Amino acid sequence: MNIVNGEEKQNSNNNRSFDKTDYRVISLLVLGYDNKKISSTLKVPLSTIQRRTRMVLLAGIVTLEYTPNFKMLDIKKGLLHTYLRDGKLRKTAEKISEMEGILSVTLHVGNSDIVSEFVYDNSEELVDIIAAIKQIEGVDKVMWSEEIFKLPIHKENMMKSFKKYWNNNNNHNTNYENNSRRNNHN
Repeated sequence: MNIVNGEEKQNSNNNRSFDKTDYRVISLLVLGYDNKKISSTLKVPLSTIQRRTRMVLLAGIVTLEYTPNFKMLDIKKGLLHTYLRDGKLRKTAEKISEMEGILSVTLHVGNSDIVSEFVYDNSEELVDIIAAIKQIEGVDKVMWSEEIFKLPIHKENMMKSFKKYWNNNNNHNTNYENNSRRNNHN
């Protein structure tokens, strides 16, 4: 194990393939099951589940995050869709990520180039952040939307999303080292 950007990362198994049990463990972790419940559900020894869970968490394949409920805190939350004319996605995204109120920045293929999750108190703050983004070289336009209500996901949908991997006989390769680099922007 080594420490990368303050996080423990596993040195071994950098090119590990996933099998059906791994995908089952991942889907049940995402549903909130603990190791004991995963073990009894899958009828797999607890020590095996603990080992696989540790591997999945250390590799960053499943993350545990605590996020505030902005609605309950009376803070507005929304998305900013940034369209570029010059194709400098990473450079522009990095500039946006440094702005006050930005929670996350993701690069996209499709309609908009960069999607940012942000929080703000009032319309003046919204106008200020949009104006600041528009001043970044290469930005064509910025669209925004405000989150009004977030529906909880149905656990059945999460299970259905992973079912095809449960039953697939082909193992999927995942290079943890590359995932770690992408996640940490190295």
